[in-house]
Amino acid sequence: MSRRSASTCNAPWAVTANGVERKFSRRSPHGTAFRALTHLFNGHDDSETFFALKDINFAVAKGEKVAIVGDNGAGKTTLLKVIGGLYRPTRGEVYTQGEMVLLRGAEIGMVDELSAAENLFLYSSIYGVEREKIKNNFDEIFEWAELQSFTGARLATLSSGMRARLAFSAMRHFDAEIFLLDEAFSAVDRHFEKKYQQVFQEQKNSDKTFLIATHDMNFARTFCTKTLWLNRGRQMAFDATDEVLDRYIAANG
Repeated sequence: MSRRSASTCNAPWAVTANGVERKFSRRSPHGTAFRALTHLFNGHDDSETFFALKDINFAVAKGEKVAIVGDNGAGKTTLLKVIGGLYRPTRGEVYTQGEMVLLRGAEIGMVDELSAAENLFLYSSIYGVEREKIKNNFDEIFEWAELQSFTGARLATLSSGMRARLAFSAMRHFDAEIFLLDEAFSAVDRHFEKKYQQVFQEQKNSDKTFLIATHDMNFARTFCTKTLWLNRGRQMAFDATDEVLDRYIAANG
């Protein structure tokens, strides 16, 4: 019932999950005494538990790009949180090897009242990027995001698309070996789509490992060689992307 770092191991795997389960409680809003009385008179407790993940097993090799697909509530976010260490598995084990970042929403970690430039330093520091590196790449980061004239603007004045561009541009300079992305860039501007695709294309043959929860089937087919399909917390398939997505789309057609 643990998540372990295997940084001293020479295995070719970046992430492995062995029998991983994650259970949550749905408790009554009533107090403990009320629940005790309910159990006494009705013979059961009104609190419930449910499995957000149930018997998940997979191994992701270093450098692999993996899509995680499934309907809302399938367990995608929970799985990424377990891998990233925000949740402990109720049962089973997760092993990771390499520095890792979990990105949930492009702007998480940014502050409306700070300027775009201040947010760049804050956002990058959250993910372990040294301030000197950001200073050296400051102009390039804003130029790529096409936000050169907004460095001093308060974040609150920027659109969600502009924020996403700034966050994505910063992410290109993160040094992590494992990237866990949870629909992190769903707010990207359409006219920027080619830029994003180019960045991922450049990473396609890199030694960095990506696990990406996404609803974008075209992106999954283009970037990811394998796909994990979850349904109500259960693993339906983990195999070559085209094969898994064809099954997933057929099941939801």
